[in-house]
Amino acid sequence: MTPRLIPAAQVHAELLAGMHRICFAKPWDVAAMAALLDCPGTCGLIAAAAEPAGLVLWRQAADEAEILTIAVLPPWRRAGLGGRLLEAAAIAARDGGAERLFLEVAAENAAGLALYLGHGFHGVGRRKAYYDDGGDALVMRRDLG
Repeated sequence: MTPRLIPAAQVHAELLAGMHRICFAKPWDVAAMAALLDCPGTCGLIAAAAEPAGLVLWRQAADEAEILTIAVLPPWRRAGLGGRLLEAAAIAARDGGAERLFLEVAAENAAGLALYLGHGFHGVGRRKAYYDDGGDALVMRRDLG
């Protein structure tokens, strides 16, 4: 079954935090998700079939948007869902007036880099020792025009 994409809302904060906890070593909790969803310009999508499969959250300000987080639960990985979530966020941001979409990814995250490069992102900066483990973050951008 192909997951459908559902707009994320405050009522989903616990679900989003639970999915984030499965996918990340340093997950965002329910309060963080609720605060993000309450922030002006923040949008999100949940991918769900019979059960949740993934999520994407982004924030838009004027003509720029930024992917805040994207996650695909393990059973759904390598099936194109990450790209589908990424494209849906890019289209929504463009339709909302964004001309550029940014994100950051750990420099050693080969799967993430392959996904982003394959969807038109390119590197525009590096944040040295950005993560708690001392790893660098790459800042990437995609033009939406």
